[in-house]
Parts: sequence; structure tokens; C-alpha cells
Amino acid sequence: MNSLSIRLIACNALLFAWGCGPTGLKKYPVTGTVNVDGKVAERVLVQFTYEGTGDVKGNDKYPSALTDASGLFTLGKGSEIEGAAAGEYAVTFSWMSGPELEAFDKFKGKLSDTAKSKHRVRVPEDVSKPLVFDLENPSPGSTRK
Repeated sequence: MNSLSIRLIACNALLFAWGCGPTGLKKYPVTGTVNVDGKVAERVLVQFTYEGTGDVKGNDKYPSALTDASGLFTLGKGSEIEGAAAGEYAVTFSWMSGPELEAFDKFKGKLSDTAKSKHRVRVPEDVSKPLVFDLENPSPGSTRK
């Protein structure tokens, strides 16, 4: 996956988080931490993808968040659609190299495929406490390309 594709994915995820108002579905707060190779990781895009058959539609199917300098995230933080609707989600990750538009995924897309994701979360059952995702970088020493 090239740098442009990663930027488009990240931009779309942020637009989903900011672009739509509330839908009336009950949302549950989802918070957590992302660690990569045993260290907290900043600028990891955490993308939940709804896999259920319920009444979750549109942008509610894709809540996302970006980790801060402490590796912490809150789904939909700062938007009107904070949290996630009840259901089962695949969780994927993209670790952005920086805040600029030229940023690339330091995971090289290897953790952004929902079909291959090893991370599944049930809302609200699994989110009563903050989640912790301990990831191994599948592309250590990754550089551009």
C-alpha cells in the first residue's frame, strides 16, 4: 500500500469521525492504549469496523481515533458521535509517521486489513475497562516505501 493510499484511508477515517451528527443509536464510551513493541505509540489510527448484522449504519459502522503522545485514544473524541454502538467490531491500525500530509503508515498496511485482523472487540461487553492493544511492528525499521 503506498503513501497516498494510507493518507486517503486516514483522511476518510477522520472524516467519518467528524462528518456526521448523531444517529440516535446508543453509544458506549471506548477508550484505550496502543503499545508497539512494548512502548506507547503516538499517532496510531485505531479503526473499528462493525461486523454485526444489527441496525448500525453509515458512519456509525466505522468509529475511529488517533492516539496521543501517551498512546491513549477515545473513539470519536471531539465529535458528536463519540463512542461506539453495541455490536462486534474488527480493529485495525495504521501508525502514521508524522502529522504532515506526507506521512506514511509505519506498519506498511500490514495491520489495516479487517479480514486479517486478530483484534476483535464486542461493545459494550469488552469496553467496561480501557482496552489495551499490545502490537508488534510487522515492519520494524520501516522507512518510506
